[in-house]
Amino acid sequence: MMMKKSFEVPFYATDLPCPLPTGTEIENAPDISMEYGGRRIVGVGQHYVVKFGLGVNLIEGENMLFVRQKTTISVPRVFALYSDPETGKNFIVMERILGQTLLSAWPQLTKPEKEEILKHLRRYFDDLRQLPSPNYFGSFDQRRLLDEIFWTHEPDPLVNGPFYSEDDLNEAMLRKYTYNGGPLYRAEYLRRCFPFIFKGHKATFTHGDLQRKNIILREKSHQDQECSRLVIIDWEKSGWYPGYWEYCLAVCALRWDDDWSLWIDRILSPFVSEASWFQSLRLELWS
Repeated sequence: MMMKKSFEVPFYATDLPCPLPTGTEIENAPDISMEYGGRRIVGVGQHYVVKFGLGVNLIEGENMLFVRQKTTISVPRVFALYSDPETGKNFIVMERILGQTLLSAWPQLTKPEKEEILKHLRRYFDDLRQLPSPNYFGSFDQRRLLDEIFWTHEPDPLVNGPFYSEDDLNEAMLRKYTYNGGPLYRAEYLRRCFPFIFKGHKATFTHGDLQRKNIILREKSHQDQECSRLVIIDWEKSGWYPGYWEYCLAVCALRWDDDWSLWIDRILSPFVSEASWFQSLRLELWS
């Protein structure tokens, strides 16, 4: 099943809070996040945040448009998606959300407050799980997956995707393992093990980076419903992954320095066996 697009890129919203910022205004705006990987995130006035650079993929903005249209999840509004043909830089102009991250707010929250937040987050991610499963594992509109585990210097569809079976996706992870210099005998051992662990999972739309730094608690003065105070950001790696992917990545990101690790199962259905194997593979790939 293909997801039909209801928008085209370049994309420009018609209901703007004020004129879109110019290229000069964007380049001269203050950073609101550390620059990394050919990406800058800047704040322009009180209405706009712009993520731009050679390392920005416009799929992130398309993911946000898609999720905003198809679910009840609160994500920043996307006002523009475009490329500068002269510089090659991509631009995602989105709504500026005033508030603090769940990471910074967490130590001050009471147990009842945490329970209320987790209840809303569970609803959000259940909503993602309900999106119809397509006939492929890949990014929005049947394109390659953007998680680093599928990255190569030069395009290689056997590693980057999209994939039309879970077996092909499993093989892609093993190809990436040897691409990174992993021992061939270890790869062959994993090839024998994967069919027992990574099997029977349907393609599920996945945020791909469930961490508290990617959840913003909007300021209480906002007049929307209580659950819409929780805004999910950073849809950069989102796409159609196996159903275990969200949980496994959330576990991989844990620092085990506070009680957040004990609340993950309140948000996502656990895939404990998959998480153990997945984390081991990921550590080997980035060691």
